[in-house]
Order: sequence, then structure tokens, then C-alpha cells
Amino acid sequence: MSSLVIYGNEFAGHLDNGLAPEFFKYRFLAEGDSWMDRSAMFHTSLLQQLAPRMDAAGDDVLVINLAHFGDTMRRIGECANGDFKQWLNTAFSWKFDAILLSAGGNDFIDAARDPDAGQGILRNLAVTPPPTLGRDCLNRNAINTLVTQYLDPGFSKLYQEVQASRHAGVPIFLNSYDTPTARNAPAFPGGSSWLYASYVKNGIPSNLWPDLTNSIFDEVKATITRWLIGRSGLYQVPTNGTLIPSAPGSTGDSGDWLNEIHPNASGWDKLADVWQLAIKKVLL
Repeated sequence: MSSLVIYGNEFAGHLDNGLAPEFFKYRFLAEGDSWMDRSAMFHTSLLQQLAPRMDAAGDDVLVINLAHFGDTMRRIGECANGDFKQWLNTAFSWKFDAILLSAGGNDFIDAARDPDAGQGILRNLAVTPPPTLGRDCLNRNAINTLVTQYLDPGFSKLYQEVQASRHAGVPIFLNSYDTPTARNAPAFPGGSSWLYASYVKNGIPSNLWPDLTNSIFDEVKATITRWLIGRSGLYQVPTNGTLIPSAPGSTGDSGDWLNEIHPNASGWDKLADVWQLAIKKVLL
């Protein structure tokens, strides 16, 4: 049977057309942001590249996708008792074999781009002398607030919903992302390049951008890594360092990146390989 990736709101229609979830070798529930979303805006996605790899290994999988581009761990946690909880607790004759989650990256990006200069996780260097290192452009107190008051509670709510459901103990795979390059390459036509715009707004010199971006995504990875502490059934997929970086100053498809924050087809291919290996190690 060929693997299939469908959105949650498409499920009933597929059932009417003969879909039989119990006949797939595996069934996954996916939640998260654009790194998990099957959006045509980004040409393809992780899940669309993962499915044929599962097929090639004889591991046909049905993926029910609840992800939505732009989503945050904060919002996912606040809504974890909605559709996500309903999917966990519906008394199908089958159960999910794993949950795939990509969340946390947008929370950090939003905390850099949404607030006024100097009010988020970035210092406003237009009013203070620039430091020597990009990492010193970060407001550590703001990062601590973001993580402890929003990301950690959001993930805790999602994890608790899983453990309180009929799927308690199911493996949960967590996306680690990879480090993008801040550049003027918007995610969609007419949009803003989020990191690029954030750095410009806060007066951060361009020579500090690479170290600053590395530091932000180190914080993302560290936050996700800490979610594993004291919890069972969590697996962090090691995607860091997988992709060829974009050329600094490029404004379109470059390296393994379609735009500033989303991989292109070759990037998704590489990430799907890492995800398949991580999943197989657990589900074998």
C-alpha cells in the first residue's frame, strides 16, 4: 500500500472513498509548523518527502497532518485540548504508532520580529554600542521568559494530553530544525524576511548576523532538548547540520534553502532521510 499524507479535515472524505487506516503498517499523527505542513506554498514538505522513503523500505504509513505554517508551540499548547485531543481519543479500531512534532522555531522568530526594537529577544543596537559577538545581541532575560512562560508550558500541555489519552506512551519525535541564513528572501511573495527584518530593525551590523542566527537556533535546539528531561517516549530528531547553508546576501533559492527559513526540495530530501532513520530506530 502506498503511504498517504492527509490533513485532518480530509479524513472523512478519504474514508468515504475507501481509506482503511488499519491496513497501513504505521499510522502517524503530525502537529506543528511549516516544517511539518504539506503547504504548496513551499513546493513540498518534510512529510511529502518522508512518505515515499517509508514506502521504499516497505513501511507504508498513513499520516494525519494537523500542522499549519506559522504555528507556534505556544498556540499549539493552548489548543492541545481541541482537535489534537480529539484525534488522540477517538475510539478508532486502530491507534497511532507515533506522533511527529515540529514546534518552537516560530516562537523564537516571532519574539525577534514582532516586538518593537529592543522589546523582544534582540537588543536594540541603534541605541547601544554593538558587541563583538552576535550572540551578545540576545536579551537573555527575554529568552528565559519566552522559554519558561510560553514554550515549556505549551509543550507540557501537549505531552500531558498524549499521556492522558489512549495513546499514552506512544513515541513522540521532535524536530530540531537546522540553522538558516538571515537574508532578504521572503517565505512568500510580498512578505517579509523575518530574521533579516528583525536584525535591520534592531540595528544589528551584518557581520554579527551569522553568529547571532547560530545562537538563536542553538537556543531553539537546547529548549527542545530540555523537554526530554524527566519524560519518557520522546526522541529528538538530529537534523542540525544537515543542510547546505544559503549564500549570504542571496535573495532566492540557495543551497538547500528555498527562502530564508524554509528548505527547498533537496533540503527536504536530506531531512526526510534523517527522520526516516530516527523513526526506524525506535519502531523496529
